[in-house]
Amino acid sequence: MIPKDCKRLDEATGMILLTPNERHVTEDRRDCYWLYIVTHCNMTPQLQEPIKDPARLPWHEVKKVDHYYLSINAMTQPMSVREESPPYGKQET
Repeated sequence: MIPKDCKRLDEATGMILLTPNERHVTEDRRDCYWLYIVTHCNMTPQLQEPIKDPARLPWHEVKKVDHYYLSINAMTQPMSVREESPPYGKQET
């Protein structure tokens, strides 16, 4: 049976992401926290060997981009769009 609270991958390899809360729990409960990973979820799911104390592993922080901004005073020249077109009433040949 696959554990209810586990991380799943469609392939044999990939990246596991933890939420900030999950990361804090791994650090606070090192003595009793286990990470369960299930691979091949798109075929025949396979439960991998559970990992005791996953906080000891080299996790890398992921920065999420929520918004982009443009500082108006950063624009020093007004933008313009120019299109060369034939004078009105004349057609290109």
